[in-house]
Amino acid sequence: MSAVHAPAPLDVARVRKAIRELRAKLAEAVDLLGELYDGRAWVALGLPSWQALCEQELPELGQLLTLAERQSLVVDLRQRGMSLRAAAAPAGVSAATAKTWTDNAGVQLATVTSLDGRVRPASSSVQNPARPRLTNVARAVLVVREAGDAGVTVHELTKRLRLHHGATSALLSRLAADGRLIYRAPAKRGQTGTYVDA
Repeated sequence: MSAVHAPAPLDVARVRKAIRELRAKLAEAVDLLGELYDGRAWVALGLPSWQALCEQELPELGQLLTLAERQSLVVDLRQRGMSLRAAAAPAGVSAATAKTWTDNAGVQLATVTSLDGRVRPASSSVQNPARPRLTNVARAVLVVREAGDAGVTVHELTKRLRLHHGATSALLSRLAADGRLIYRAPAKRGQTGTYVDA
């Protein structure tokens, strides 16, 4: 039996050259993917969609690339103006994953090219950033303030906040104990007490 020899380690100059060549080829691959997408290559091949083209003709992209390379590919394609679904298809990931990767990379586009070739706004979230969500405590205080002197009952607040009755009752009790709300006892037995702003 002959001994198997391990390949000789590369020197720094050869490693640097190989990395430069690899980067150039990856950039060329992104350009070629963009060209196929912009030219609606799936139509020429009689395929139903860009995703079908990627799955049928380029399945190795999703299999051969590392996670970092797939992320880079999706980000590069998105920066070229592709929709999230289109940028995700060559990497074999979902549009939601592509959105996470491009958001993490800080990619924000005003317009994208859809699968039908039309240019449209990238998303409503770019133009209208989402308002921060209010906590249940903040929502409860706002509802009570809006009610003014009439106050709010546990039952009314439960309906407004869409919470469980017990959770609403505990929330109001805690706010009253903290001095943020005032509890008004009912005038007659059998009636419901109200909470008003402190």
